[in-house]
Amino acid sequence: MIPPVIDVGCGPGRHVIALSRRGVSAVGLDVTPFVVRLARSRGARVISGSIFESVPGEGIWATALLLDGNIGIGGNPDALLRRLAALVRPGGRLLVELHPTAGATAIDRVRMTCGTSTGPWFRWASVGVDSIDSLARDIGLHLAATWFDGQRCFAQIDTPLHG
Repeated sequence: MIPPVIDVGCGPGRHVIALSRRGVSAVGLDVTPFVVRLARSRGARVISGSIFESVPGEGIWATALLLDGNIGIGGNPDALLRRLAALVRPGGRLLVELHPTAGATAIDRVRMTCGTSTGPWFRWASVGVDSIDSLARDIGLHLAATWFDGQRCFAQIDTPLHG
């Protein structure tokens, strides 16, 4: 059975673990081997791989999470949201964390640094709260709600009931 929630770019698995503690079946997905091992060691169920490759349960997940700025994955929010819309079942939802200030989508090149280790450059996007409605609408999705929790901003984007 495929769990109802997939956390894309789950990192160390804190959202997967928190959902599981609340009785919600969830699985994480991450491309970074170190964080996959870390999440699993903490008890999170995690799939190792990229959202842009084959993912178990495509088309039947109820909810996909893009938290902690993960709408930036791949540097192309349009392609990422299209991919997530195909990953969830008809009428499924995407819960997305946005940049809390107004502004258009920005594409940057970034890299991760941990201690003395620095990774390769990669594309990363930032989507402002004022940009998500048109981004969702342009690809046939519906912005159901946006809200703030302190300084953080979130959106619920619903997929069509029929393809």
